[in-house]
Amino acid sequence: MSTLPADDRFAQPSPGDVEHGPADPLDAGAGQPPLRVVLLDVNETLSDTSALAAAFQDAGAPGHIAAAWFAGVLRDGLALTLHGAPARFADVALAGARTALAGAGVAADHVEAGAVAVVDAVGSLPLHPDVVPGLAALRQRGLRLVPLSQGAGGTTDRLLRSGGAGDLVEGALSVADAPGGLWKPSASTYAWALDQVGASPAEALLVAVHPWDVDGAARAGLSTAWVDRSGGTPYPQVMAEPDLVVPGLDALADLLG
Repeated sequence: MSTLPADDRFAQPSPGDVEHGPADPLDAGAGQPPLRVVLLDVNETLSDTSALAAAFQDAGAPGHIAAAWFAGVLRDGLALTLHGAPARFADVALAGARTALAGAGVAADHVEAGAVAVVDAVGSLPLHPDVVPGLAALRQRGLRLVPLSQGAGGTTDRLLRSGGAGDLVEGALSVADAPGGLWKPSASTYAWALDQVGASPAEALLVAVHPWDVDGAARAGLSTAWVDRSGGTPYPQVMAEPDLVVPGLDALADLLG
């Protein structure tokens, strides 16, 4: 498994040290800038996409196809980016929803309305229970919290406001506004995001539930935290290891101080 250079800010405590509290991972070593910015992946990392099952059921399709649809949206968006022809998240999501609903036997004259409803539901998903307290604790550490999503910034802002996290984060960044509209894990998109907030890679931490996002950010020079929401999931050995592995954002805040 590929690994990242050791980072003193993310030193893991030994079992014997835990009862005394972990060393502050934000203490930068000599010549190393302190962590200032946390870039937050949004879909699945902050939002609970399991709720999309209801949108598919309302459209006349089995709820269980929601997970495959969303994975397909990411797959197709990344493939288009690889080919140098990135498309907007909403367009990729709509195309995939039409295919999924038609394949599930939804009547042709109901597919379009159902697809639109499914995609609209992405912006009104609930947040995972750990998100608001975790973000609040990270803010108390003096960190800047910046969402960076494949989706539209307005959709992210709406989702976070409705979930009670709107005042905890800065304005959402969307890959659609990055040079060329390249989806993560394009290195240039992480660089663009950091340029927007005036931070260097060494001053930033990317938090995501997707190993490919963690891997991309690591290759772009950021520190990384993988949110393993299912607990104990093996991390893909072909990808750069995260600096931190946490079950939720509240655990990340606890680890950082």
